[in-house]
Amino acid sequence: MEALIILAIIIVLLIIAGVSAEAVMLGILGLMALGMLLLTVFFAFCILRLIRCEKTEGKLAKVEYHPKLGYGTPHYEVDGEVYANVFPCEVVMKKRLYTVGRVCRLRFDKKRRKVFDGNAVISSAAGLFLSGGSLFMILSQIISMFGGTQITLFR
Repeated sequence: MEALIILAIIIVLLIIAGVSAEAVMLGILGLMALGMLLLTVFFAFCILRLIRCEKTEGKLAKVEYHPKLGYGTPHYEVDGEVYANVFPCEVVMKKRLYTVGRVCRLRFDKKRRKVFDGNAVISSAAGLFLSGGSLFMILSQIISMFGGTQITLFR
């Protein structure tokens, strides 16, 4: 929230200083593109890690909450050892998805000693698709602002 307030103050100061609205919008689009690029790289890295993982089954041992971070992480038991999931718990249907003792198909990353549950796999694939699409749309808008041709997906 504080970052949005600071960004709004900076935008107002730039407009007062005489910077054109197009330049301000280009800067905002540039920041958005950088954020989407980072998200796309993160989810691509997750997909690459998923490809290298081995398929296994495990059961949910516990959901451990991080007091500093404020979210829970499921831990799965695989072959007698307990491993943390890569992503935190889903908020929607949490009680149904994360019941202790539930057997799940997992992807096990031996090198990092973490697992990807089904929700993490879906989140990685959807995140890569959505962040990549958003990055493409933001970049097409930036290109069109520079006087290039409009890139359209649908005719």
